[in-house]
Amino acid sequence: MKKVLLGLLLLAGVAWAAPNPFFVFDNGLRGEKLKTIEAQLDLVKSVGFEGLSWRTDTPERLKEVLEGCQQRGLKLYVIYVNLDLKDGKLVYDPRIKELIALCKGIDVMIWPNLTSKQFKPSDPAGDEIAVAGVRDLADLCASNGLRIAIYPHVNMWVHRIEDALRLVKKVDRKNVGVSFNLCHALLDGAEDRIPALIEEVAPYMTCATINGADSGAKKGEMGRIIQTLDKGTYDVAQVLKKLKAVGFKGPIGLQCYNIKGDPQELLTGSMGAWKKMAGVLE
Repeated sequence: MKKVLLGLLLLAGVAWAAPNPFFVFDNGLRGEKLKTIEAQLDLVKSVGFEGLSWRTDTPERLKEVLEGCQQRGLKLYVIYVNLDLKDGKLVYDPRIKELIALCKGIDVMIWPNLTSKQFKPSDPAGDEIAVAGVRDLADLCASNGLRIAIYPHVNMWVHRIEDALRLVKKVDRKNVGVSFNLCHALLDGAEDRIPALIEEVAPYMTCATINGADSGAKKGEMGRIIQTLDKGTYDVAQVLKKLKAVGFKGPIGLQCYNIKGDPQELLTGSMGAWKKMAGVLE
């Protein structure tokens, strides 16, 4: 019955949204026709996303993004940043503090990867430095009403979601959680363990990301592991089912890294696939 109703809504051109907000990575908003922030936000709105991610940027540009989102009824969900363990401390772009202040009171999540030349990927020897630095950042975020969602990224210091979970437990701040990233789990060769990983991090998960992919792709096969949501043999719907089963209500982002083609066509295809899959979240 739900599928029939969804089909009727789509045919009638009526807006529909799953319980989980669906946003697009800003790395999917590239191209000759998308050189301005206004053009990028117009595409986000026209395709039907509820919002987008952004990156570490100038305060002036972020302000333009926030104002543009407000005008279009969109939401900025996350800001991607880099935190680096270097010379015994956690260092990052000084603009991040300004960006946090600009987002005061609008529940944006700071979305950090953590890198290091001092420590190898997954090395817990860096935990003490990272914990102290993330706590300081978490306190700044809390005073502005923001949260942090640690972003596991293959080959960085927080290489796996298990690393993110270890760090978050040690940080022990209410506004610090983890992001489950499908593509990085697949790039790490964890395809068979994805349901178990989601279950393990569920109490700490504040964000999730998905994309189309091929089942059985080998580590490092980026072109097979990051595709549009309407492509690939991997059953992304099973990820959504598991997210529902563990009670995840947070935003879900569409990873678009290095996907070639016309953004309008690519994002429209992904949105169509999302609307078919997202019925499992109802």
